[in-house]
Amino acid sequence: MMLEIKGRDPISNLALEVLDDPLKKEMVLYLMCYLQMVKREGGLYVELEKFLNCAYKNFRNARNHWKDVLVELNLLNVIDLYGNVYSGKDMYRLESGELYLIGLRSEYQNLFEPMAKRIVKLWNVLNKTYHYRKPNTLQDAVTLSTLLFNEGLFEETKAYAEICAERYTLNRSYFDMLNHLSQIYCVENYKGQVQDLKEDLQALQKLGKVYCGVNLIKLRADLEEQIRRLERGKPPTPLRIEFVNNKIKRESLVRRLFKGFKSLIRIFRGKEEKGESYFEEGGLCLRSSQTPYISS
Repeated sequence: MMLEIKGRDPISNLALEVLDDPLKKEMVLYLMCYLQMVKREGGLYVELEKFLNCAYKNFRNARNHWKDVLVELNLLNVIDLYGNVYSGKDMYRLESGELYLIGLRSEYQNLFEPMAKRIVKLWNVLNKTYHYRKPNTLQDAVTLSTLLFNEGLFEETKAYAEICAERYTLNRSYFDMLNHLSQIYCVENYKGQVQDLKEDLQALQKLGKVYCGVNLIKLRADLEEQIRRLERGKPPTPLRIEFVNNKIKRESLVRRLFKGFKSLIRIFRGKEEKGESYFEEGGLCLRSSQTPYISS
């Protein structure tokens, strides 16, 4: 079963689960396929067969264990022609060849729009850090938590930053800062967070100009401005944390384009030999490439 943490909603739990185990990225893709089909067809229930076809285009082994994924995900249920509802382990009773509809569980349907936005943002984070290994370094943790924050997933940032602070106790100051900074976007009494942010600002001074690829000079300046706003009783403004990875030791544009072109040629040659294609019909069905943030 997917990790469930008391007091957190299912999307936050899903985010923590997938960030800790990238092999479970498939669960988010299932939700993305569902969102794409709902948008296209206009109803909260779609044909199970069409839904699986979308997932199958992206994960070649999806047909073999789709029931396992849906049971672990625990956000969708299936309805047959007689109105019988299958959720959780009841999905193992589904028979092949029958017509079924799949949709969001009833307790979440009134939350469809906000959940959909968060799922898309989580997908964006996963695509920017495309890899299939467990994130086990401080660099990984800083990158993932920062990308979560930049996507506006503040509840997920708080939860993940708390875990990272416990995991990297000697380097927890950055994660404590992210936790407190995210908090000001989640509560009405944001002025009550000023003291924590001031202490975080002092801690960041000791980390230098760049920390795990994060531009701390700009971050400290943005934090100071945010603190001044909160002290005046003004609401926090949007803040984006910048990486410097792409600004230092950069190869020339021509060289990077040439290397990328050669990589694409190798990919397509390999796919043509296997009879597969990276590009399928539908906006979702495009393979992601790994970004420089996290390498395998």
